[in-house]
Amino acid sequence: MTGSCSHPTGVGLAVILFGPGVVAILGAIVLLFQALLLAHGGLTTLGANGMSMAVIGPIVGYLVWKMACKAGFRRDVSVFLCAMFADLATYFVTSLQLGVAFPDPQAGAIGSSLKFMAIFCLTQIPIAIAEGLLTVMIYDQLTKRQLIPARGH
Repeated sequence: MTGSCSHPTGVGLAVILFGPGVVAILGAIVLLFQALLLAHGGLTTLGANGMSMAVIGPIVGYLVWKMACKAGFRRDVSVFLCAMFADLATYFVTSLQLGVAFPDPQAGAIGSSLKFMAIFCLTQIPIAIAEGLLTVMIYDQLTKRQLIPARGH
């Protein structure tokens, strides 16, 4: 498999703190710096990376955060779900993008997307759970130290 790697995204915490609009701008800046200064991704993948990591992932995380808060979930559960689903949505979109970019000769883009999902989405599950737990701990410390107000609850 080519074209991607699995890692935490950090968008769950960012979207809780700043909202999806700001995260899209921050994500674009971070991805541009990564492309130019670290040769991670590169300029040719900037649009695809931006869509998955700076737009779709944060929007999904934000919607999950809002729905979990509205449903009355505990704050730590809401934070966890936001971070986990933002991370998983990012890799779901990445799998679709890679499937379109590298279609399978027999199964086409759909078959290729399913193959990418089998690899990236499955390997991302423990990473997303770990990111959710870490995000809960960071958010908890930020609110305990009153560096940010508790949001959504």
